[in-house]
Amino acid sequence: MDPVELPEVRVAEMISGVTAYLRRERELYFRASEPLAPGWKTSVQAYFSGTLLDSVRTIILKGARIPPPPFYAEAMALSSGNFPDFVHLASVTYLDVIVFHDEITLRTLFHGLVHVAQMAFLGLDRYTEHYVRGFVKFRSWIAIPLEAQAYQLDTRFAMSPADSFSVEDEVRAWAEQSLY
Repeated sequence: MDPVELPEVRVAEMISGVTAYLRRERELYFRASEPLAPGWKTSVQAYFSGTLLDSVRTIILKGARIPPPPFYAEAMALSSGNFPDFVHLASVTYLDVIVFHDEITLRTLFHGLVHVAQMAFLGLDRYTEHYVRGFVKFRSWIAIPLEAQAYQLDTRFAMSPADSFSVEDEVRAWAEQSLY
């Protein structure tokens, strides 16, 4: 079946499943996570509010890998292979917990923090709905507007780190313009 033609009931099931997955994984990794280290906070404080940075937790798996999510096979089929292999991602964000596979790098941290800001502003349910509907529409995780924004902002940060901007304002603007 063409992903664009998925029945609404199936899309709703997918949204519910991804939301439950994000909550479960957040709880799993939260137990071993730590608050964002002061040095990392300092590196990104011009882009994110103190409140957001104080809420974030990180964990480095040090050789372990995040297993594929329960919806992985279906996502691969719906996207004709345009879905990331979780074991090769540098990090995955679960609400306010950013899980890094091997190390924290500034750009990867920034990208994860954009997702934290998106989830904080939209709320988990709206975030997940936008994410899944974007995936169903574009059939590629990289084309999902939430991902597109995260990549645009982390590129902007990497290209001109001296030119600070508010990620939370950018997230708010996209939401107000219905760009998700």
